[in-house]
Formats: sequence, structure tokens, C-alpha cells
Amino acid sequence: MTIPVLDASALSGGTPEQRAEFGAKFLDSLNTYGFVKLVNHTVPVPLVKETFDQIKRFFKLPYSVKIPLRNDPKQGQQRGWSIPGEEKTWWLESNNGEIKEPTFDCGHPDDKKFPNKWPSEADLPGYQDTMDRFFFSCGDLTLELLEVMAQALNLDAKIFTSRCTNEASTIRINHFPPIERSKLDEGKINRIWPHKDFGIISLVFPDVTPGLEYEDRSNPGTFIPMPYGSDDEVVVIVSETMQRWTNGEVRAGLHRVSRPRDCDDEIVPERWSLVYFNKADRHVNVGPLAEFLTGDKKPIYEDLTALEYQTLRNAAHYPG
Repeated sequence: MTIPVLDASALSGGTPEQRAEFGAKFLDSLNTYGFVKLVNHTVPVPLVKETFDQIKRFFKLPYSVKIPLRNDPKQGQQRGWSIPGEEKTWWLESNNGEIKEPTFDCGHPDDKKFPNKWPSEADLPGYQDTMDRFFFSCGDLTLELLEVMAQALNLDAKIFTSRCTNEASTIRINHFPPIERSKLDEGKINRIWPHKDFGIISLVFPDVTPGLEYEDRSNPGTFIPMPYGSDDEVVVIVSETMQRWTNGEVRAGLHRVSRPRDCDDEIVPERWSLVYFNKADRHVNVGPLAEFLTGDKKPIYEDLTALEYQTLRNAAHYPG
């Protein structure tokens, strides 16, 4: 199973026919694999590079600067720096036995319910501005993708985007410090354990260090390394809200992060991950849509608001 690489240039300058052709291929890949890779998409490559540069600067900040930005796991949405060992989606130990910095999360700049937590401009110049620009650029791309996906399903183009203004969408930064290869090979810890994302779709921008793997749906439980290519690639992952909306017709993609398969060194190099989680607006129902309950089809998921669903899923990731 090889993940297709699709040219997304039709999103910005294509004819309706070209957008429809792209949408059909996009939907087919998500249905077949749960994943697709895009090139010539609308998120500028220089902005992606700038964002990677900034997040690396953030994780080099002193502990005393980062600790006031600590995420509160009880608030239902991740914001700021998740301290070592806090999230249980994955558990990474460094080569001295300590758990290192896992994540930084931020959302819409105008979110008053769950405001972002930023280092001061003096501590990290331009960080907030870069993250805000990256947030909006990724948000624009996800909305374009949801529209062509809806059209490929022969539905109203706005059926998904009318339920998503990206008010609840988030950026996540994962930092994976160097680790002894033997620790990962023991199988007791992993960089990210197999999981599905909560939202509608996710954008994953690749790091130079591989490790992202996707489940082979023809052989469940078997994972295949995500191939890496050009700098302008982005991996799109279909997530649980889309699976719920479509009543299981479009299934979320199971994935994990492991050590690079070709790494024979004693120390696995550090890795960075830059992810945009496109999520339904918080008040929106994430139960099956009526369009997927035609005939005698019964709903296989309960009605919940997006915020209720997110809170339930967060409770599993941040126990106690």
C-alpha cells in the first residue's frame, strides 16, 4: 500500500472540472488508506520552514520561561506547554531516563474560551505572529479540502464547512528528543502509540527525521512507514469526527510514530512534528449526519457536541 501523492494546485487556480477531479482522487485515497499526501498546496513552504524554526527555538527556552505556559489538563482543551509525562497518547523517555518536553498547543488567536499561552515577545520574538499566520493558512487549506471532499460525496459543498469555522482547530508541536534505539526496540515505550485523531482532518508537515507510520488496512495491525519526498509535502489524515459524521463510511486513519526503520545507530535522532488539527465548531453535533442515514441505515454513533466529544477524548489522554 503506497500513499498517493496528489497535486493540489487545482485548489488555488483550477477549473471546476479540475477541482472535481482532484476531489475524487482525494476522497478515494482517504477511503482506501485514511491518508493522502499533497504537493503544490496552499500553505507556503517558507511559512512552514519559519514555523519549524520558531518551534525549535521555543523548546530551547529555559524551563523557567516555559513553566508559566503549562497546559491545564482539566480545562478540556490543550493550550501551551504540556509538561514532561503529562499526555498519555505517547510516552517518550530520554536516554537518561527522564521524560522530556512533549508538546505545545495553540488555537485560534481570538479564542476567548480557551485562550492561547505565549512566551513574551522578549523571550521569543515573532513566535506568536508566526503561529497565527500558520494557523490561518492551514485553516484555509482544510476548508478547501472539506469542500472538494463534500462535492466528491455528491453532497452540498458547505455540508462540512458550515459546521467548521476553525474556531476550535489547533496547532500541535511534538518534540521527540534523542533516545536510545534499544529503549524503543523493547516495545515498552514508543514515540507515539497507535491512535486516531479526534477532529475532522489533520495536516502533518514532515520533519527530516522519518518515523510516521500508517496502518495497512489490508493487513490490520501492520504499520507501513510514511514515505518522505519534497519539502512542500503535507500529509492529510482523516479523523474521528469525519468518521462519525459519515456514520462510518469514511474511516479515520490509524497511525503512530516509531523509530526510523533504517536507523541502525545506538541513538535515534530527535524529531519534530508540526500538526494542524481541523475540528468542528464546539457547539456542533458530531453524531451521524442525516445524509448518511438514508433508507434503513441506523446511526452507529451517539449525538454529542464537538466540545463534549473532545472533552471525553481528552479525559483518556490526560487521566487524573
